Amino acid sequence: MPSQPEHSDDDGRTIADVSALGDPAPEPLRPDSRDVRGELGSPESRRMVILGTLGAGLSLGAVYVIIFGIAIALMVVFWT
Repeated sequence: MPSQPEHSDDDGRTIADVSALGDPAPEPLRPDSRDVRGELGSPESRRMVILGTLGAGLSLGAVYVIIFGIAIALMVVFWT
């Protein structure tokens, strides 16, 4: 196996040795935890939950866009 090229600015120090880190194993479920995947029931109720969450996120994003738009418009009005 060819050796790695030496860099002219490499002084050989190791800042952080991460060679022992690998892919972490997934944590097993605790005995007292419950499986929530089946709690939503039918595909219709699952779809309603997804659409409700999406609607809440988009409306919150729209509020931020409107506030930033008003702030930029006020800056343009007062600074020009």
